[in-house]
Formats: sequence, structure tokens, C-alpha cells
Amino acid sequence: RSSCGPRRNLTGMVKDAAWSYLLQGPGRGITMGDGRLVFPAQYQLSPGEGRTPHSTVLVSADGGETWSIGVGARADTTESAVVELADGELMLNMRDNRGGSRAVHTSVDGGATWLAHGSSRSALTEPVCMASLIHVGRELTGEADGRLLFSNPAVPAAPRRRMTIRASSDGGESWPEERWLLLDEGKSAGYSCLTMIDGATV
Repeated sequence: RSSCGPRRNLTGMVKDAAWSYLLQGPGRGITMGDGRLVFPAQYQLSPGEGRTPHSTVLVSADGGETWSIGVGARADTTESAVVELADGELMLNMRDNRGGSRAVHTSVDGGATWLAHGSSRSALTEPVCMASLIHVGRELTGEADGRLLFSNPAVPAAPRRRMTIRASSDGGESWPEERWLLLDEGKSAGYSCLTMIDGATV
């Protein structure tokens, strides 16, 4: 028993029984400005449907008592990260099994529908790996200021290397190279999870 009450299995609330699996994360969720809890997730279709994975979100509007699941944002995507941009607009940044770069979609209805973002499959190179994304203003004050930070191994193919943090000041529309910070050149770079410590430290 946790300090928040008894543990519960939420699987039946959010997983289609035909799916091969449903996973949350990895990484972290967010609290939206209106109080909704949102967590990135992925599900895999049934064996008969090819076990195709899809990134999506889990959403709770009542402090975690009940949860709903969004639709798949893009087929053949898995580990994702989510931020709230403008009020009510979610951005889902996804590991894409096609390789080369991240897929990015947005939703204004809590994950019921998704649209490809202008940066999708072009702006953020990746070797098929998990990544992290945070909205700095939302983290510090709860306000949308458009400043995003993104971390991953910044290469288009394996081996995973060049662990890098990239910054955007325009809500992910652009990621100028002069605002990239190389943390580690070496191989075996893997999963990362960003969080703000204070206004000057991530």
C-alpha cells in the first residue's frame, strides 16, 4: 500500500483486449495547465494485425482515479515524450522504427486525433532510440513560453552516440544547431530523461 492509497491495476481501463501489449513511458508524464495528467504510452496491435506498434497518450482528468487512452498518433512508433504547448495542445515526440529522425505529432483534443507537425521526420535525427522532451516554461511556472529542450543520441543511425541536448525557442518549429549541447561523443548513449532543477539548471 502506498501513501496515495491502494495500488490498482489500470490495464482493463485503457487496454484493448486484442492488443499484444500496452506500455507506459519510458520517461515521464506531465500535468497540463487545466490539471489533466498525461503520460506517453505505446500499444501493439494483435498478431493478426501484424503487431504494429503505435505511440499515444494516457490521460486522466480526475487526478488519476480514471484514465483514458488516445488513438495511435503514427503507426510503427514506440517510445515517446509529451509536452503541452499552447493551452490544451499536446506535442508527442516519437521514436520511429523507420529510423533516421523523430516523428512529431500534435493534438488539440487530448489525443483523440493527431496531426503531423512541421518538424516531423526532418528536424531531429535519431538512431531509433528513446528521447526526452520538456517545455521549460511549463516546468518552471506552468506558463507556455515556447522554450523546449530535447535530448537523445543525435545521429541518424546506430551505434547510439553523441548524446546531445537541443533547444528550441519557438515551440519546436526549429532547432538551430548553435543551440545544441554535446554531452558525450561516445558510443552506448542510450535513454535520457530531462527535468528542470531551477531557472538555470536542467
